[in-house]
Amino acid sequence: MIGQTISHYRIVEKLGEGGMGVVYKAEDTKLDRLVALKFLPHHLTSSEAEQSRFLQEAKSAAALNHPNVCSVIDIQEARGQQFIVMEYVDGVTLRKKAPVAKLDEAIGYAVQIGEALQAAHAKGIVHRDVKSENVMVTTDGRVKVMDFGLAKLKGSLKLTKTSSTVGTLAYMAPEQIQGDESDARSDIFSFGVVVFEMLTGKLPFRGEHDAAIMYSIVNEAPDSIEKHRQDTPADLNRIVHRALEKDPADRYQHVDDMVSELRLLQKQSGRIVRPESSAPRFASPPRPKPSSKTRLWVGIGGIVAIAVVAVLVFRNGPFQKTEQPSARKMLVVLPFENLGASEQEYFADGITEEITSKLSGLSGLGVIARSSAMQYKKTTKPIKQIGEELGVSFALQGTVRWETSGGATRVRITPQLINIVDGTQMWSQPSEAVFASAFKLQSDIAGQVASALDVTLLQPEKHSLETVPTNNAEAYDSYLRGNEYFYRGTAEEDFRMAEQMFQRAVDLDPTFAKAFAKLGFLHSNIYWEYYDHTEGRVQKSKQA
Repeated sequence: MIGQTISHYRIVEKLGEGGMGVVYKAEDTKLDRLVALKFLPHHLTSSEAEQSRFLQEAKSAAALNHPNVCSVIDIQEARGQQFIVMEYVDGVTLRKKAPVAKLDEAIGYAVQIGEALQAAHAKGIVHRDVKSENVMVTTDGRVKVMDFGLAKLKGSLKLTKTSSTVGTLAYMAPEQIQGDESDARSDIFSFGVVVFEMLTGKLPFRGEHDAAIMYSIVNEAPDSIEKHRQDTPADLNRIVHRALEKDPADRYQHVDDMVSELRLLQKQSGRIVRPESSAPRFASPPRPKPSSKTRLWVGIGGIVAIAVVAVLVFRNGPFQKTEQPSARKMLVVLPFENLGASEQEYFADGITEEITSKLSGLSGLGVIARSSAMQYKKTTKPIKQIGEELGVSFALQGTVRWETSGGATRVRITPQLINIVDGTQMWSQPSEAVFASAFKLQSDIAGQVASALDVTLLQPEKHSLETVPTNNAEAYDSYLRGNEYFYRGTAEEDFRMAEQMFQRAVDLDPTFAKAFAKLGFLHSNIYWEYYDHTEGRVQKSKQA
């Protein structure tokens, strides 16, 4: 294609290729300007549905006229191929700029992205593929949101399959991953991911493979911004985390509300504290001499002021320490080491996940997501280095040992809570139980860790720590075995084995909520990996 002329556009170079098109830089020979041409890939030209979707992109984007949206100039067909003529944006993707070093610059980009989405949502257009690769930043700092190829125009024919999942995985909202209806609030979630990445250079939800990322987005709390960037204002952290809420009802309901808060933060970050002027002061005109009555009241006022100051000094001064709000403690639960046979590895991994889950529910504690912690399984890195990489001050690690005596199998778990700053062991207390009741140990360990870290627990949090997921030991064992297969990867045989284990767990205990949740999520994965891409599988996912 390079060097060819199509219509009156001479193709100069290839700019990129995505799922819905190939983009070329071209010269408009009539108007003597640079443009971008987007062609439907050759292998998709025979598909009427894809061509219709391609045309929908042009109509959606053409409906938008905003300085932060890449504008559509024309749509044409040549040599049997449809192509869209778009504004050429001279710049780089936001992904290449992340992390943005200057905080005020990052907030400025966020405001512009939000304004582009605001313009789209006002016309009933949901982007559905907001990601850093689809945001360009020009040489003069202008943001351009690209690629409305996945936009869903309200009232238009729904061209994608029922419950189909579109978009790039790491930026997708939970409802998109689960195949539910997406709306403007799904864009807000993706926008939150983009802002997080722009600030930190990292993604808030990570995993070793697609299934792990999907699980993290749907079930785990987002990564902490503070561990990657210490200069993040508390308000900006709050804004991003509200955008990343799992339930759409808990997010900003309209992107303009989020943009409004970002603008306010932008003004605050741009404020300059001016030093006191060094210019000469002019003498004030002489004031009239106060009367004796005035002097009396002034004297009394001065005595009262001194008394008030004295009271404050004694109350909050060196004689009584002023209470400061305690910062949230940051903890990583490292993969527990299995000291038994290799086939018992699943239990150590399962206990690690359950303790992580228990501690993650405590408001006074920030816990690193399982997907981030698992990278340190069997690592040789020093604990201090791990702490620096994750931005945490505390680490929980441990071992799991098995003993069989008199026909009974016992499990011995030895956890250790480490203060990473000085390398000291803060707490360690071995716990032992027969295998049939070993699943109860996780609650005891989580509770003792919270106590050792001096975390104040709310009443619901105390109840949550004490609650066990099931009272059926066999069901719990099947659940942990299912997790082992689930986290291996996306191979069909692993998914099928995980399905059997989770199904067995819920058959043994029909009230086992966590097993039902994993089973439903697994059905969704099987559907999207096309191992069973049927409506029946979708129904199984919803029923679970």
